[in-house]
Amino acid sequence: MSEYQYYEFRAIDHPLTEDRKAKVSALSSRAQVTSHFASFVYHYGDFRGDPEKLMTDDFDAMLYMTNWGSRRLMFRIPCSLIDTKQGGLYCISGEMDWRKTKDEENVILDMNFHDEGQADWTEGEGWLDDLVELRKELIQGDFRVLYLAWLKVAGKALEEDIDGDTLEPPVPAGLGQLSPALKTFVRFLEIDKAMIAVAAQKSGEQQKKHLQLETWIEKLPETEQHDFLVRLSRGENNLSILLNRRLHELAAEAQPQRKAVDPERRTISALIEAAEIWRQKKKEENRRKADLARQRKLEALAGKERQVWEEIEVLIEEKKAKSYERAVELLTDLRDLAKYQGDLERFRNRLTEIERTYSNRSALLRRMRQSKLIGDTWGT
Repeated sequence: MSEYQYYEFRAIDHPLTEDRKAKVSALSSRAQVTSHFASFVYHYGDFRGDPEKLMTDDFDAMLYMTNWGSRRLMFRIPCSLIDTKQGGLYCISGEMDWRKTKDEENVILDMNFHDEGQADWTEGEGWLDDLVELRKELIQGDFRVLYLAWLKVAGKALEEDIDGDTLEPPVPAGLGQLSPALKTFVRFLEIDKAMIAVAAQKSGEQQKKHLQLETWIEKLPETEQHDFLVRLSRGENNLSILLNRRLHELAAEAQPQRKAVDPERRTISALIEAAEIWRQKKKEENRRKADLARQRKLEALAGKERQVWEEIEVLIEEKKAKSYERAVELLTDLRDLAKYQGDLERFRNRLTEIERTYSNRSALLRRMRQSKLIGDTWGT
């Protein structure tokens, strides 16, 4: 199998200049570059650019995927818009990291995972269209993506020699109601859904903000009001987020203070154990549902046996592979119905008659043996 590497970059806050577009394009003859986008695909060889430098100089988001299991997602965020101290609580291994750019105006969140032998070769085109929304969620103070990435690390902690007694970071609200971007992120990293379900048990619902923030604008000191207006006139990106954040602070200061409840934090080992219990319960639940569905199907089949036997005869006479497969499916249903009704002997006699009548139909008989309708394992 040939190798596959895919790089995609997005410029969100500022478009690339013509000069920067030319320099990015010069990195590869395979480059596709616009003012807000760049992508590179490799089936042999390697990318000559430096993703870290490109993120520092030009882009706000990057995705990297390979057919050998590497998955990397990076976001550049202005320092004024993100609490990296809080975000750092989710970084317990080299797969997750926050780094300041050299100008110290931005930070880069780097989530870099390598799962050798990942199940499917999934091409990279289209993933970042959905994942880029995570940057906006982070800027708005939603750290669910960080917790999910931490869960990815925690799920293989024992393989990577991470202490099982390591406590989980703060559990953000809303893990039970993931956004479309977060659902895509779960698929992107193939995060264990059992771990997510267990983690969500300690995650409350996200609070909807009903505050009329406009009423708090006049509470801002005049100097702050003037400062926001000046920055607005200069076209500062994400200014509405900063303003709303400040207005929320004013509103919160006026609200009665409630004592914060610090939920009990679980260890990685406890989460892994709880996830295994969840999986077993889910399997049992699915088995019960399957059994109930099968029972209902058999009850619906009862009383129609004569028509089904006639249909089986017609299918066999067609002498087609698909017809044989359908005939065997119906025979299997009739066998299960006979077991359910405690009348296997009558079914056995009818089946023996079919086997004798069509003894020269090797394709049919082979399918019947594979389904354990005839042979040494009959009826087991």
